[in-house]
Amino acid sequence: MGRTVNGVSTILFASRVICKMVGRFGTAALASSTTPEFAAAVVALNIACRAFDALDDYPGEIDRTPPFVGGDVEPVG
Repeated sequence: MGRTVNGVSTILFASRVICKMVGRFGTAALASSTTPEFAAAVVALNIACRAFDALDDYPGEIDRTPPFVGGDVEPVG
């Protein structure tokens, strides 16, 4: 079966990099260095990263540990 290329894994990876940089450097200088709209977008992305992490113990990975999210494999037995 062929592989589907849709960019999802790249988008997830890049957003995680941005969220890690926000965790390290914060967002205080963003509005003055760029625009307030860009700063708001980065803050919203960081909130989305935190929510994504809260949904699953191994976000973005298929695993067998609760909580089970779409794509996870529940253990048999």
